[in-house]
Amino acid sequence: MFKQFVLTIMVLVSVSMAAAQSGTDVYVNRGTSWLPKDDLERLLNDSNVAIVFHPKSATAYHNRGLILTVRGELQRALVDFNKAIEIKPHYVSAYSNRAAVLFRLGRFDEALADCNRTLELDSRHAVAYIYRGVIRGSRGDFAGALEDHNTAIRLNPNLSTAYYNRGVLQLAKGELNRALADFDRAIEIDPNLAAAYVNRGSVKVATDQLEAALNDFDRAIELDPLISDVYQNRGITYLLLGREAEAERDFTRCLELNPSLKPSLDEAIKAARTRLRVRSPRAPSDKF
Repeated sequence: MFKQFVLTIMVLVSVSMAAAQSGTDVYVNRGTSWLPKDDLERLLNDSNVAIVFHPKSATAYHNRGLILTVRGELQRALVDFNKAIEIKPHYVSAYSNRAAVLFRLGRFDEALADCNRTLELDSRHAVAYIYRGVIRGSRGDFAGALEDHNTAIRLNPNLSTAYYNRGVLQLAKGELNRALADFDRAIEIDPNLAAAYVNRGSVKVATDQLEAALNDFDRAIELDPLISDVYQNRGITYLLLGREAEAERDFTRCLELNPSLKPSLDEAIKAARTRLRVRSPRAPSDKF
């Protein structure tokens, strides 16, 4: 059975929104209100201005840390979250967002400590449960990771990332129907979550819903044409449908984007052809 999935577990940014007061205080808060948009240079400028006028504002440092995180400047973000916590030792969002940065830096013990500290301060902080679940999953503690994601969903049933991550964990357990339900819910909440379409399509391939899988892979490519795995998965689907020219084009594109996938691609093609032979003993020999 074909089981090539995008297994990346996602984390998200927990945004702290303090109410704006007057004068230059607007810069402290205006930055985070624009985080979903693309004008990061302006956001960063606002945060810099906020810190100049409010050098003891934990929110200003926290918000700049968020922007730097989105920009991928993790070390600088870490400095800002540290400063926010120094100024305000009980700043819940600063601990949770610092945990995400520490995790991405590979500093897992410190990230876990920040998750636990966040939950000490706020036992209903759903995002902290997601972060802690991600850390537990990365260490092979799938039961603990699943428990944390279940808690996050109970606390906030509208977090697409929680459902996506739980779906990934269900895949690791081989629970395809439960994984499919979680990817369905993640997409219902966030129709632009490309990785959820990739994984949902892969579950559909594994359960012989090939045409439906193609629809998911097409949508994932529409949302993010640079996910190499989706071309591998769609190519396998085309192969299983007997559309070999389209399969070959997707395999070529997959390797253009990520040549290191060659071994896994070869194995996936081999498994798909074995699956075809089981269905039809007279299927042609391998061409790839």
